[in-house]
Amino acid sequence: MGKKPWIVPIPGTRKLERMIENGRAAEVHLTAAEIAEIDRALDAFSGKE
Repeated sequence: MGKKPWIVPIPGTRKLERMIENGRAAEVHLTAAEIAEIDRALDAFSGKE
């Protein structure tokens, strides 16, 4: 959600507790440094680095 304003996650679940958990994820706010660190880790994992 922190990448582009037009990118929206579409979570799917069959369990109420997972739906609540997914909804609470919207309360998580990452800093630019945290997002950059995640991007670096994902790039390394996917072989882009």
